[in-house]
Amino acid sequence: MSVNRDLRLYLRVLYSLGMLCAEFDVGTCTLHVTRSSERYAWFYTLVILSAAIALFIYAHIEPKQFYLPNYNRTGNFYETVNFRSSCMVLWLLYVCFYVRRHRHAALVQTLLRLNRRCIDLKLQRRFLGNFVLYVMLFLLCVGNYLNGFSQSGLSPFAIAVYMITYSYSFLVMCLLLVFFDCLRWILTSGIQHYNHILQRNSPQIWRKALHARQSLIKLGTDELNECFGLLFLPIIALVLLVANDGPFYLISTVFESKFGSGWQSLSIGVTACFWSMPWLIMLVMLHNNTLSEEANKTAKILAKMPRTGTGLDRMVDKFLLKNLRQQPILTAYGFFALDKSTLFKLFTAIFTYMVILVQFKEMENSTKSLQAYQL
Repeated sequence: MSVNRDLRLYLRVLYSLGMLCAEFDVGTCTLHVTRSSERYAWFYTLVILSAAIALFIYAHIEPKQFYLPNYNRTGNFYETVNFRSSCMVLWLLYVCFYVRRHRHAALVQTLLRLNRRCIDLKLQRRFLGNFVLYVMLFLLCVGNYLNGFSQSGLSPFAIAVYMITYSYSFLVMCLLLVFFDCLRWILTSGIQHYNHILQRNSPQIWRKALHARQSLIKLGTDELNECFGLLFLPIIALVLLVANDGPFYLISTVFESKFGSGWQSLSIGVTACFWSMPWLIMLVMLHNNTLSEEANKTAKILAKMPRTGTGLDRMVDKFLLKNLRQQPILTAYGFFALDKSTLFKLFTAIFTYMVILVQFKEMENSTKSLQAYQL
C-alpha cells in the first residue's frame, strides 16, 4: 500500500517531530493516543522548549556572538531580531501542539476517514507532490544557510547555532503548512463529492447530501480554523519578518563590494537571491482559493435544481440566501482569509518593510560619513 494513502508519510514525520501525539492504525483508520506516544511528545516538547528559551536568552545576553562581520549595524540588529523571533515562534508552536494535542488528533482522524469515504486517486499524487516539494525546499534552505553562514566570517559555534535554528524552524513550519494543504484538499474533495451527488436528479438524496456538505463546511470554519488558524498567525508574522533577509544582505554587502568582485561575491549574491525563496513559496502555498471555489459551486448547482413542492425547496432557498453573505471558510484565526485576496497585501507589507530597512541603512551610512568628515 502506498505511503501516501491516509497521509501516513506525513503522520510518521509529524509524530517523529513531536507535533502529533498519536499513532496511526491503518486497519481502522484511527489515531491512538497511547501512554508511550504521550511520553514521547512530552519529552520532545520539553527539549524543544528548553532549547528555544536557552538560545533566546543567550542571543539576548551575547548578541555580538551572532554579529556578521561584513554586515552593517542595521543588518546585524535585523538578524538578531529574526533569530530571536524564530526561537519564540518555535516555542509558541510546540506549546500549542502539546496543549491541543487531543483536539488535533481528533480533527486529523475525522478528515482521514473522509478521505477514505471520498476516495480520489489524484489526491495521493498531490500528497506525494507536496512532500517532494517540502523536501526540496528544506534542502534548498539548508544549502543556502550552509553557503551563506560559512562565508560570513562567523565563529563555528555561531554558524552551528544559526544553521540548526533556522533549518529546524523551516522543517517544522513548512511541514505544518504542507500537511494543512493536504487536509484542505481532503475537505475540498469531500465537498466535490457531495456536489456530484447533488447534480443527480434524485430528490431523496439531496437532503442528506446538503446536510453532509454543511457539516464539512462547519468542520472547516470551526475545527480546521481553530486548530491551524491560530498556528499560522505567528508563522505568517515570521515569514513577513524574514522574507527580506536575503535581499537586504545582498544590498548591504555584495552591492557595496564588501566581498570584492570575485567568485565569493558571485556565490554570496546567488545565495542571497535564493535565501528567502523557500519562505515565500511557503507563503504562496498557504493562500489557495480551491476550497472556496468548490464550496461556491454548490450554490450554482442548487440554483438549477427543479422545484419539488416539498420542504426541500425551503431548505434550498435558505441555503442560497445564506450563501450570498458567506464568510471565508479558512482564516488565520479570524484575522484574515487564507486565500489569494490576502496574498497581495502580504507581499505589499514585505516590500514596505524592505523600503524601511533600506532607509535605516542609508541613515546609518550618512551618519558614518558625517562622523568621518568631522574627524
